[in-house]
Amino acid sequence: MLAHNVRLPSGASFWTRYERVVARALAPGSVARFAARLRCGSLDRALIAGADPTGSPQLAARTAILTSPRTRALIADGLERLLHVAAEPPCRARVPVRRGPLRANAAELRELAAWLRGTSPLYARGIAILEQLLTDASGPAYLGAGDELAHRLHEARAALEGSDGAGRARR
Repeated sequence: MLAHNVRLPSGASFWTRYERVVARALAPGSVARFAARLRCGSLDRALIAGADPTGSPQLAARTAILTSPRTRALIADGLERLLHVAAEPPCRARVPVRRGPLRANAAELRELAAWLRGTSPLYARGIAILEQLLTDASGPAYLGAGDELAHRLHEARAALEGSDGAGRARR
């Protein structure tokens, strides 16, 4: 290999450029990202079940999508919208929510939304759990008992932190 003199823009270091090149090389390709968008439901279920996010290019792409600031903000908006809907009188134009359990878990929902809006790294499994909570109309936010919602929120919090809910760190 021949050595070349490389000029870097002022203020840019070799390591900054190197990190960008490495990040681009390790990022999932466009085909994997497209497939991850098409198969988001099944990939989310796999992540929730404990699949390794690096197990396939599609899982890696879905993990990148879930942990992006945009997706995190959208899910935080959805959690806050659930609380808003639970505080309003019932309306036939909306999907009915479980008002009692949502109100009882309002503090936890607000805290999870704040975590999602923050800049600290969060595990994709926890974000997938929260997205499923929002989008699954047969889930505990829309049907079921209050303790089921509380359990799901506890599971999401533990997964966001990288533990399995019993205080043990996941791999």
